[in-house]
Amino acid sequence: MFWSIISDYDLKTGLCELVDNALDIWLRNERTGKPLIEVELDANRQLISVADNLGGVEHRDLKFLVAPGGSKNEPTAERIGIFGVGSKRAGVALGEHVEIRTRYQNGRSFELDITKEWLESDDWEIAAYEIPDVAPGTTRIDISHLRRPFAKTDIGDLRAHLAETYSWFLENGCTINLNGTPIASETFENWAYPPDFSPRSAAFDADFGKDGKVSIEITVGLIRDRLPQEDNYGAYIYCNRRLIVKELKTRDVGYATGEAGVPHHDASLCRGVVRIQGPARLMPWNSTKSGINIAHPVFERMRPTLIELMRHFSSLSRRLKDDWEDNVFRYRDGAVENVKPVGSDGKSHLVLPPLPRVRRAAVADLKSSNARQIKEMPWTLGLIEAIAAVDVINRQKLQTKNRIALILLDSNFEIALKEFIVHRTDLFPAKDYGDTRIQVLFSKRHLVVAEVLKRVSIPQHLLDIANHYYSMRNKLIHERATAGLADADIEAYRSAIEEILSILFKLSFPRD
Repeated sequence: MFWSIISDYDLKTGLCELVDNALDIWLRNERTGKPLIEVELDANRQLISVADNLGGVEHRDLKFLVAPGGSKNEPTAERIGIFGVGSKRAGVALGEHVEIRTRYQNGRSFELDITKEWLESDDWEIAAYEIPDVAPGTTRIDISHLRRPFAKTDIGDLRAHLAETYSWFLENGCTINLNGTPIASETFENWAYPPDFSPRSAAFDADFGKDGKVSIEITVGLIRDRLPQEDNYGAYIYCNRRLIVKELKTRDVGYATGEAGVPHHDASLCRGVVRIQGPARLMPWNSTKSGINIAHPVFERMRPTLIELMRHFSSLSRRLKDDWEDNVFRYRDGAVENVKPVGSDGKSHLVLPPLPRVRRAAVADLKSSNARQIKEMPWTLGLIEAIAAVDVINRQKLQTKNRIALILLDSNFEIALKEFIVHRTDLFPAKDYGDTRIQVLFSKRHLVVAEVLKRVSIPQHLLDIANHYYSMRNKLIHERATAGLADADIEAYRSAIEEILSILFKLSFPRD
């Protein structure tokens, strides 16, 4: 049983389970006292220890330290442990030898040893023997013979992880030391407050009958702490005040065609912070509390509201991208505004301010901005005018204008690759890239892209976007169902193509 439930643990998830176990005791005691949790990592000797001052374990409760499913937590309580296996499997997952020493208040001290030999035996009996007294009210877990070694650099990563995961607890009386140094909390609600576009928050309760009720608060807005190298945008989800997942950028939180669009740096000022409070058994976390169960009823209830907000602020980020410093970052003060959530029937919508209009440079201005490039590379004129044509299409009263724009943008991308190969003879000699070679390359798009990447670097996120919409274009041609396309999709693809054209031909695409 133990072997079957430990394979998905690493250093972070394993240690967090041990910290969770200590914090649950504090919560169970109605937050009395000042919890101190000491985490020690010895990279030289490959040893791990976690100690707390939360009262120790009574002799009669020592069985809970071993028996899977055994726990004093009520599943109806607002805890961060529920399964009754977390701290047990975490210790075993981290090392082959686990020593647990505990003293309940001023009582006797006991030790349990979980060893490789015990795990390999069929006997569940395990000795709990009395030892010389440890400090009153303490529990200490020492783990050795580690299954996965860690490096000194991992300690810094763990410090950041603990600071983010337990920020609320650190700000509300708990102390967590790592190798003797206190951890400071790290939060993510670093909002910007542009006029009319301050963050929006929707708070509501969801009742699940006999299973209980949860409170959900969803706050989404533009941020001031964008780190391009870390992609620190997307959705951040807390369950019972513990961070479960951050920087989530999947279709489940809106990053999909027709919603917030695919992840792209244009939309990277949008962050959503979700806080869920309620019975532990209603939390939509996975068993290691490192991910979200998207099929969970609680997640399904909050998803429509989260997606509408993520779509709105992702689009806003794109529309303001030409001058984030002036349009966003300088607005440091303000207040989060409340909105009503999407109804439980999914039919109502949020009331949000209209987004600012995006004014693209006219075709004459595009030609003027790229006059030198057009003179030196006349073949780029068609690439520039194709981008301008997307605006012409957008102004027409056509129900399928986004489909037409998608086809035009995707074709323009392929033509740009062809022009690059044909005209950059310094990189692609004509003797090696004749008509026959060109024809073979362009029979499969991935061959063309691979050939271009041998000579020039294009960021992977731009290629991912191009591949995504190439797939969408293929669906229009080869599948029975016609995929829907939102304005945000065309904006995202256009921005990506403009960046690629800038890389290949040094073209510029200013906005009015």
